Amino acid sequence: MTLNLKKLIGSLCVFGFEGTRMPKHIESFIQDWNLGGVILFKRNIESLEQLAALNQSLIKLTDHPLLLGVDHEGGRVFRLPAPFTHFPPLQKIGDCIRKQKNPQLAFQLGQIMARELGAVGFNLNFAPVADVNSNPQNPIIGDRAFSADPEEVGPWCHEFLQGLSAEGIIGCAKHFPGHGDTEQDSHLELPVVNKTEAELWECELKPFQYLVVPPVIPGLTRDPSLSTLMTAHVKYPALDPDWPATLSSKILTDLLRKKLGYQGVIFSDDFEMKGISAYYSIPEAAEQFLHAGGDAILLCHHEEPQIQTLEHLLRLAEKNSQFRDLLSEKQTRLSSLSLRTIFQANLSQVGCKEHVDFTRVFA
Repeated sequence: MTLNLKKLIGSLCVFGFEGTRMPKHIESFIQDWNLGGVILFKRNIESLEQLAALNQSLIKLTDHPLLLGVDHEGGRVFRLPAPFTHFPPLQKIGDCIRKQKNPQLAFQLGQIMARELGAVGFNLNFAPVADVNSNPQNPIIGDRAFSADPEEVGPWCHEFLQGLSAEGIIGCAKHFPGHGDTEQDSHLELPVVNKTEAELWECELKPFQYLVVPPVIPGLTRDPSLSTLMTAHVKYPALDPDWPATLSSKILTDLLRKKLGYQGVIFSDDFEMKGISAYYSIPEAAEQFLHAGGDAILLCHHEEPQIQTLEHLLRLAEKNSQFRDLLSEKQTRLSSLSLRTIFQANLSQVGCKEHVDFTRVFA
């Protein structure tokens, strides 16, 4: 029973680590806890060949599908070294789409990013930012967003996501229900957005509403469904006066699941960010996230909060059958993701002339 519960709990977690080689504790989490995924950052990557070998070593540790993710947005959120093609921020992409009246550019961008990610073993991109760049004082979103116009953000994110999907990479829209109008960085503190609910529906929520229920487009053959999104460590008193979005059942269940009808996977943002960890115990916050409606727990840095969270959830599951049933429901949702689990390194795709030439469209 305990062994099966360990693997059930581990499958709902995506962990990061320090250094360019897989540490022993990550190996143990994958093998003993059936860890659901690993997220890599710039600190984990020193070369193209080392990255491909690292991802291959992670895949070989297990016969279960393993999420291998990275934040690959372009602009300043770019974890990968040369020769990976470096794209400008989404705001500049959006400017070109608007000028040329060509949303297909977002689809092509997603395709090219996906080819390079898949060439080294990734199957999940924590992008695009679906936030609206509605506040010039925002220290964390800014040019990471396609536009300051919510009517543009949703369709362009949709095209980007379909471009990723066309090449076998899962995209993840972030940060629900919208991080664009904050004046604080949730890596450092807990921001508060004091808009009314009506104002949130007119701006922040509009792109996510579009992505969850995209309009019927005649002749569209690509799958329109949004399979994953990420929460914001942000408080919205008009939606929930008590909890930030990541921990709020009013936002994740009542609004997102029931009102918007979203059926996909809900990832948390990193629980080690100060927007959560400065105010809550990380293991208890992870528990609250699962109760609130979330599915996949991100802990991106350190072994101690990772093992504390796993063990806290295990103790709860051992004594509470309803909690076990809740975890099983989440595992079913995660297991429905279509994951590329085997890859042949195709490093010639990375930084190739075709991809570099495409960046000149945005010059």
